[in-house]
Amino acid sequence: MNSTSLSTQAAAEYWASSVRFNNCLTLVGFTVLYYDYILTLFSEIEFFWKSASISTVSVLFVIIRYYGVIGPIPLILEYFADLPENLQTYHQAFAISSQAIVAVMLVVRTYALYDRSRRILALLIVTHVGGAIACLITIVTSRSPINTITPLPFTFFGCDLSLTNEQGIHLALAWAAMLWFDTTIFVLTLVQAFRVRRYFPGGLLEIMFRDGTIYYGILVASNVSNIITFMVTRSGSPLKGMDTTLTNVLSTTLTSRLILNIRDPSLRRVERTTTGWNDTTAAPTTTGYTLTQIEALDIQTQSSEDHRDWF
Repeated sequence: MNSTSLSTQAAAEYWASSVRFNNCLTLVGFTVLYYDYILTLFSEIEFFWKSASISTVSVLFVIIRYYGVIGPIPLILEYFADLPENLQTYHQAFAISSQAIVAVMLVVRTYALYDRSRRILALLIVTHVGGAIACLITIVTSRSPINTITPLPFTFFGCDLSLTNEQGIHLALAWAAMLWFDTTIFVLTLVQAFRVRRYFPGGLLEIMFRDGTIYYGILVASNVSNIITFMVTRSGSPLKGMDTTLTNVLSTTLTSRLILNIRDPSLRRVERTTTGWNDTTAAPTTTGYTLTQIEALDIQTQSSEDHRDWF
């Protein structure tokens, strides 16, 4: 067997194992997506559809929820069926748009947490738009993906971007911009949680802080692993960006969970401190709207429905 045959065989073995691993990881993502959807369907009906109230967040929730559930169907076909290569363009567009929608929801959530502060809103918009521009620049300046660089003695199904090292770096920078936005959201949530926690050590605020921490931790791990695959795998490898689908699935799934948990009264508990409402010491005026919402939600009065619409 000559050196050319050995080289072709080694390339074929590498590609076969890489494609298999990529498809398995993608299958994990789709399983998580639809399994969690089934688990939370009754909660969605109870907390959103039965209330029959329309708000900014309820509309965003439905968009994220069903764009995240229906949108990946062509991607499933891309990975496990023989379809035209231009479907990969849809894959890239779906990844970008789903991240953008999730970012809008996180902006609204953080904006409400800060009493609708215009300064916070401006910071969030600048961070969001800046990250979006950075993503677009890195994608536009990167050339389109090419076909498989190494000739193979077989054909396969799946997402074959065959990115070069330069293209991988560009896309890694785009994902780093998304990670920066998530970090900004997490830091703002952390700061506000510590500011008002002594007035409301339990209840809605605790849920928002807990879920925000879990969300950030999981997304950081997924984003960083995805960035690493863009950076360290060899040129033309099918492993570049293999975590993209899983990261998108986790992002939409966890965001839906954030909103569902806020509306679930069984997850809230009230532990008011003696320095809170029964004391002459008033809560800081800069957090008045947030505290009022938390109080209304914890008491579960009829009037709380109007406040809850914000979430």
